[in-house]
Amino acid sequence: MGDPLLGGIAEMDLNYFILLIGMTIVTYLSRRLLLSVPDHILTKKIKEGLAYVPIGIYAALVFPPLFLDKTGFQFKPLYLFSAVLCLLTMKVTNNFFLSFLIGMGTVLIGSIVF
Repeated sequence: MGDPLLGGIAEMDLNYFILLIGMTIVTYLSRRLLLSVPDHILTKKIKEGLAYVPIGIYAALVFPPLFLDKTGFQFKPLYLFSAVLCLLTMKVTNNFFLSFLIGMGTVLIGSIVF
């Protein structure tokens, strides 16, 4: 007889895998459908507006951990400093990977030192 805990873990991994496949399919289909929209429907103004969607999603993912904790608003100077450093690196170099490495490196080194 097998361990019930291991059976639960395998079932959970399968559920996450199915969820991942489902999200992949939905993302792929929505992008393909958007690309197949004729140009007279997707005007220049709409395309310019859609260009801000990734920035908005990124901001929605990044900014709450900078200022919020489980208990509410909390000032985290290390995270804020690394975010500013990351943005400045991105502005100067236009290299997303380098700015990501500098931001994460700052958090890592700062959490070890402080």
